Amino acid sequence: MSLPDFSTQSAFFSLAATPDELFGPKDRFRIFREKIFPRLVEARPTLIKAYCAENGRPAIEPVILLGISILQYMEGVSDREAVELIGYHAGWAFALNLTLGQETFHPTVLVNFRQRLIEHQQSALAFSILLDGLVAEGLVDPRGKQRLDSTQMMGLLSRMSRLECVRETLRLALQELEST
Repeated sequence: MSLPDFSTQSAFFSLAATPDELFGPKDRFRIFREKIFPRLVEARPTLIKAYCAENGRPAIEPVILLGISILQYMEGVSDREAVELIGYHAGWAFALNLTLGQETFHPTVLVNFRQRLIEHQQSALAFSILLDGLVAEGLVDPRGKQRLDSTQMMGLLSRMSRLECVRETLRLALQELEST
């Protein structure tokens, strides 16, 4: 997949223009945008090693997908719900430097992105960026006793909920009926 152009500059009508009115200094989305998102942008050179620059259809920006994966884990939502949230949730749009109502993508993009991270031995990248950011900001003690493991994050995100299993089963059954 070829990579799109990436810019950290906010759009004119983005939520970045009025952060104080919408998100207080201790709001989790503001902390994410100010402390974590810049570290995700710094990790872009590592992420793009998993993509082919000149071949295939345009990819969704890997920095955004990595940010979505972290927010998805924080909120405990499925892939389908995460894609819906980036379309209409002001906090998610603000944290990821997106505009409300921005065009979204199919939830399987997140599945393929996680698989790409695993195939290129980058599955712990989001976790290490998040942990390094929290330690650097003094939000987590670097010598504290905590259970820290990135496999739990990737495992929880890849599991479908019961409702999603039912939806997918019905979708496949309807496709089968339609072809016969």
